[in-house]
Amino acid sequence: MIKHSTSLKFILLITIGLFISEVTSMGIIAFIPNISYLILSIIDATLLITFATPLLYYFSLRPILSVISEREAEIVQRGEMERQLRIQTTAVETAANGIIITNKDGKILWANQAFAQMSGYSVEEALGKSPNILNSGKHDSDFYKKLWETLLAGNIWHGEMVNRRKDGQLYVGEQTITPVFNSSGEIENFIAIQQDVTERRQAETALRASEKKFRTLLDWTYDWEIWTNLQDQVMYNSPSCERITGYHPDEFIADSGLLLKIVHPEDRDLFEAHVQKTHDDLSDSITIEYRILTRDGNERWIDHTCRPIFGVDNQYLGRRVSNRDITERKRIEQDIAERNAKEKVLVETIHSMQIDIARDLHDSIGQNIGFLRMTLDRLSDAESRKHADLQMEIQNMGKVADETYDLIRGMLAMLQSGSSVDPLSFFIRYAGHVAERSSFELSVLSHGNSRQLASYQMRQLFYVFREALSNIEKYAKPCRASVEFTWTDNDLSLAISDNGQGFDINSVQSGDHYGLKFMRDRIERLNGTFSLDTQIGSGTSINISIPYEK
Repeated sequence: MIKHSTSLKFILLITIGLFISEVTSMGIIAFIPNISYLILSIIDATLLITFATPLLYYFSLRPILSVISEREAEIVQRGEMERQLRIQTTAVETAANGIIITNKDGKILWANQAFAQMSGYSVEEALGKSPNILNSGKHDSDFYKKLWETLLAGNIWHGEMVNRRKDGQLYVGEQTITPVFNSSGEIENFIAIQQDVTERRQAETALRASEKKFRTLLDWTYDWEIWTNLQDQVMYNSPSCERITGYHPDEFIADSGLLLKIVHPEDRDLFEAHVQKTHDDLSDSITIEYRILTRDGNERWIDHTCRPIFGVDNQYLGRRVSNRDITERKRIEQDIAERNAKEKVLVETIHSMQIDIARDLHDSIGQNIGFLRMTLDRLSDAESRKHADLQMEIQNMGKVADETYDLIRGMLAMLQSGSSVDPLSFFIRYAGHVAERSSFELSVLSHGNSRQLASYQMRQLFYVFREALSNIEKYAKPCRASVEFTWTDNDLSLAISDNGQGFDINSVQSGDHYGLKFMRDRIERLNGTFSLDTQIGSGTSINISIPYEK
């Protein structure tokens, strides 16, 4: 209808143009008199062409040329659109994803070969069918209800759907369904694009299962396992860290510096030097032992082993750290070391005791027994001796026997008591035995609070104490003797003095009489001091000081 009205308009315009041209030419000719018919025809034709040509161009040729140009542009555009459509059609038909187009009722109008390969249905079999041919029964009615509610609301639906192929096998399809609207805004078609992600989902499931298995293995390992990246950030921290440190694993991930903060201050330099070494990706497995302070302040020993981690492409990823709580092992090692040290001290003590006992047996008891033997020999030839002389010899033998008995009893008391004996009571008791058999007065004084002495200190001091009283009893011939103990915070002082005959100190040092060297050596073993003050006719004073064992 539009084309016909346009043509009539052109014809009418051309007719009017020709009419105006003819009238105009006739009017001009009428003003020219006496013209021949030929000239008149030429003038008429010229005027007609002059007036008609613009009209013909403007009303006829120009629209025709415009229409022709538009048609040519339309033809070119249509060709380009057809070319694009062929490209798009080829792309859709050969796409790897399955594509179907349905009408608004869900009937399949078009499908590509990828859909046919994915579903097992040929394109011809799928046309006219509903996508329900793929229904696997794995989704309930609510699933499809929500799907259709989304699409009918004009929205795009995206999700995964378990479908069933023609041969009955199941596959997982990742789908995007898009509604297509007509010019009236009504849904006319649906385009569904589907990708088979079955293998990907199976791989993801297997990966998750593998990760779960290894994470379970790591989470339940007894050691404290850590993975740090190149920036020393904690990427993984096993739950065992809470048992060992008292801190939750996430606290180390949130604050990587916590690993250094819990290191014992005395071991921090060792740990920092170790961390510097681990930054070298060429370094092998490194093991150190250090202490940490737990959340509640307890000290624990850690056996720390770290080794490099590399990816499949041999790319350095960081370090794997295995921390083992070896506190109990360290305690046992310390107990063993202390036990060994005690055993060593015990062996040395026993050896020292053996030497002391051997010395006492030789020096004191041996001499006393020798004296008794010689006296018995003299008494066996005593017919010419007076009764008083024999009585004196027998008394001397009794004194020697008493001294030997006291010596043996004192040694046994020392060996049996160990370090449990009260030193002051022990010395007072021994001094009492000496006073009972001696002719001089013996007093014992004590200043300060008596303290316990180590067994080896007690033993050495007793030997010196006994030797000093024995010398007074045998050689000094005093009227009085005194023993004075002074207990201070740091040491024990012992002063033994008598008012006897005294002796020449020079002769004692040169001749080594009265066991002075014996007493001095024993006090020096105790890191103590020994001094002697004597004068002939004025008595003797011995001063001893020994520090307490720390």
